[in-house]
Amino acid sequence: MKKVFVFICIGMLVMIALIPMNISAGDAENPEVEDRILDVKFWGLISFPGQFLFKYADIVSAWVNEDADHLEYLYISMKLRDLLDKTENLEAIYDVGWYINNNRYITCVHANPNGYGPFVFGKSEDDDDEYESWDFCEGSFDLENNIITWEVPKTAVGNPEIGSKITIHPHTHLRFRDDSDLPHWDLFKDLYHNAKFIKDYTIQY
Repeated sequence: MKKVFVFICIGMLVMIALIPMNISAGDAENPEVEDRILDVKFWGLISFPGQFLFKYADIVSAWVNEDADHLEYLYISMKLRDLLDKTENLEAIYDVGWYINNNRYITCVHANPNGYGPFVFGKSEDDDDEYESWDFCEGSFDLENNIITWEVPKTAVGNPEIGSKITIHPHTHLRFRDDSDLPHWDLFKDLYHNAKFIKDYTIQY
């Protein structure tokens, strides 16, 4: 009887140890960041009516994920209210900044009337808002689910160890197109500062 009790206790401890590993993995239902909607702002500061015009820049959530079949990648995702693969007038810039092991990275992709791409990621060498080291990565626009995903090689971000924490900060920016003669100012922004919550992702593999 004692042996049975011991085995039961061991089984319960194993299950408890596994639970955090399962719930800490990010996805659309369990994101690391849940943003407030209808909060695209002029200059990132001033609210305005007509938010329906900018649903493609309105962040819903963002998360990090790993795939047990592709352990060499980190998947960084952002969900919008209504993602467009081609914008009408303004150029949309989608960013997810993130910290891991005291290093600062960013994933980025642009969309304009000609389409979207390329998918890139960068690293800040001075831990500021300037990213000096850029490289290309794979990515996707899932228009059915309004999700952008970047596929970042772990080798390019220092091969983070199991248990390392990632903190992500999603942003969107709308500006005049790069091929226009107008100033390339960020006219409208959705920033993470008023998110409902932000939590860390823990590296699983």
